[in-house]
Amino acid sequence: MEENRVAEITKEKTDVLKNAYKDALEILDAYDHQTLTRPEGTYYDGNETIEEVAVNMLYDMIKNPVWYDCNKQMAAIKFLLFLEWNNALFVDGEKRISDTLLVALIIMIEKSRDEDKEMIIRTVLNCIC
Repeated sequence: MEENRVAEITKEKTDVLKNAYKDALEILDAYDHQTLTRPEGTYYDGNETIEEVAVNMLYDMIKNPVWYDCNKQMAAIKFLLFLEWNNALFVDGEKRISDTLLVALIIMIEKSRDEDKEMIIRTVLNCIC
């Protein structure tokens, strides 16, 4: 009898977590299957969205360092400023990317292989859009 109750509680908790992290789990699943697409955004120059420009800039600054030190910090600042200057950092008064998520994405970019650039950019776009 007790085992059934434990199994029931475990299933309930698992369902709650799945619902809470539904979007993140969908991004992970699409990444695993290499089916991530670029989300819609506000077009910046007719060809790319503000978000695409910001993410490409972030990626390039991290993967092609200009300075000996502080590359990741400078990339993060430039990324956030670019979004802010284009009124894209906040959505309904809430910052669209948490500080912790930004750090995780920067580390992911830094550790990624160059041949995975497109999938990494899609992943970051899906996390911020």
